[in-house]
Amino acid sequence: WNGSEIWIGGLGDKEQVDKILGHEYVTIYFNEVSQISYSAVTTAYSRLAMNVQGCRNKFFYDCNPASPMHWAYKIFIRKIEPRTDERLKKPELYVSAVLNPADNAENLAEDYITDILDNMPEKQRARFRDGLWVKPEGVVYDRFEESMILEADRMPKSYDRITGGQDFGLHIAAVKVGWKDGAVYVMSDHGGFNITTRTAVEAQTAKGWYDEGFVTFCDPAGGERIQEIPGGVKANNSVDAGIDYICALMERGKFFVAKSCSGVLGEIWDYARDENNQIIKVNDHYMDAMRYAIFSAANNGVIMG
Repeated sequence: WNGSEIWIGGLGDKEQVDKILGHEYVTIYFNEVSQISYSAVTTAYSRLAMNVQGCRNKFFYDCNPASPMHWAYKIFIRKIEPRTDERLKKPELYVSAVLNPADNAENLAEDYITDILDNMPEKQRARFRDGLWVKPEGVVYDRFEESMILEADRMPKSYDRITGGQDFGLHIAAVKVGWKDGAVYVMSDHGGFNITTRTAVEAQTAKGWYDEGFVTFCDPAGGERIQEIPGGVKANNSVDAGIDYICALMERGKFFVAKSCSGVLGEIWDYARDENNQIIKVNDHYMDAMRYAIFSAANNGVIMG
């Protein structure tokens, strides 16, 4: 034994994060990054600071592939910065390898691949057997297409109205939406990990986020935090009805997202339901904020359960 220690932790709540940030490490291994936000991962980056002679500090990651819009795909496959799509400054630092079940067959049950993986639905088979980056099974916004992602010069110059959506929690997320001629445009988003509402608002204010003076529909469970949001009111939190409304906009060609909205685009492809038709509550913060901004405004801010 050389004195090394293995610490097992998480990034799922503030207590876990505080424990991670309270130590320094020479190696950090992120397990199943398809379920970890980019902001959470980058928060842990600062902890790779332990100096051990003869040892190079490294991060390791693993995942079952998500959609091609996931931050891990952008970094390791496309070699671009997830938030801006600009080329990585040091792409050589990000190396990937594919290990599929067939490569590990000697350690698996004899019939695992032929009887289980081979008989999965097409998208699940592509993801879990073949290691391909595809839209997951049960994706909520299956009508969302790349043609709905607009460069800045294709976004409207002005809007009939603007509304905001705000989600609270360890992953705080805000979305700003513009309405123009019956269409909805997701103009911008902003978020943070393990920061206070006040800190988030100050950062958004510095960027001119609230300059238009609009209403922001907030997570009804936000309590007193809603008062910290300029123009903040309780949102309509009818999840299924809100999703149906946004899906209808997509079907009619009335829904668009600015390419700069890395938070929304990082979640929308993987926002899905489980086998019980329940929303999978992983990396859904921008999706909640977007739904608040759109559906609450469409229903004139009527608050429901």
